[in-house]
Amino acid sequence: MSAENEAGKVARLADIVVNTLLATKHGEKVLVVTDPAGMRENGDVVTAIVNLSREVGAETILVEQDDNPHKGGGEYLPEAVQAMMPGQDIIISLTRTTSAPLPHHKVPIGLIRSQQARGVFMVKRSRSDLFDECVLEADYEAMARVANFWQSAFQEGETVRVTSAAGTDLTARVKGQPSHRSDFAHVPGKMSPCNWGEVYQGPVVGTTNGRFVCDGPILGFEWPKEPVIVEIENGLATRVTGDPETSAALWKLITENRNGANIAEIALGINSKANDPSCNTYKKGLGRLHIAVGSGLVYNQDVDSNIHIDLVMHKPTVEVDGRVIVRDGVSTQDD
Repeated sequence: MSAENEAGKVARLADIVVNTLLATKHGEKVLVVTDPAGMRENGDVVTAIVNLSREVGAETILVEQDDNPHKGGGEYLPEAVQAMMPGQDIIISLTRTTSAPLPHHKVPIGLIRSQQARGVFMVKRSRSDLFDECVLEADYEAMARVANFWQSAFQEGETVRVTSAAGTDLTARVKGQPSHRSDFAHVPGKMSPCNWGEVYQGPVVGTTNGRFVCDGPILGFEWPKEPVIVEIENGLATRVTGDPETSAALWKLITENRNGANIAEIALGINSKANDPSCNTYKKGLGRLHIAVGSGLVYNQDVDSNIHIDLVMHKPTVEVDGRVIVRDGVSTQDD
């Protein structure tokens, strides 16, 4: 990639974050949180976002917290950074070693949920993730159409069932739990990933049961050599088998972290351009599905944990109260 081409991508990404996703206004207060690993890999992106925010007249603060000291994979947000967050209109997180600055920590999530702030998160994403076509060439209109269909089905439903030819068969109750989607963060209470997108749903705590066969990547582990199988009972992962190395390491994280076994999320990808093999991009591919174990705060559960790990599967069939909304990875909205 030529220097000129790379500079153009940096400028394009900053414009997407500051203007398209956030619609940042003159006089707003913006907090940008990064870490040394994030600066080493994407410091020019951080600088471009800070500079563009200031150009539109926002009062912008950049804070570089330490890299995550928790080698076991837990999230990390220093108390000093937590204390800076109240009073900000916008929080932008571009950390490489933790997701806590947004979204996986109770302080920023509390500010979002109480509609005191809005934000964009770019956490644990490689440079190739940030510059992928699913970010720089995203088709927001097409994603919005399919997201509207799936989100409405989840929001109006009581019970979700997910199956696949690979062996997934699980059910969960969703009644009373709000459904979320990748969206513009133009008003307080909204947060957006830099790379749309998902329709993501927190199941009612304790109601997920069955088997999940992960035949795609796993966040923090990438692509296992063979599928990983998670047995689930009453909302908790009770056993992990399949690929020996990955299943053993994943089970260790689950069991060594408080609430690590919690089934926190069921999510459907909406981005037809999200095909890079990195988990944080690939999980958003149109018609793919992932679940997550660990923290469910983002999904309106009351379960916190130091971990949040996504596991991706291909070609799901998804039913809401018996109505098929996805069949073998294809939306039924036009059926």
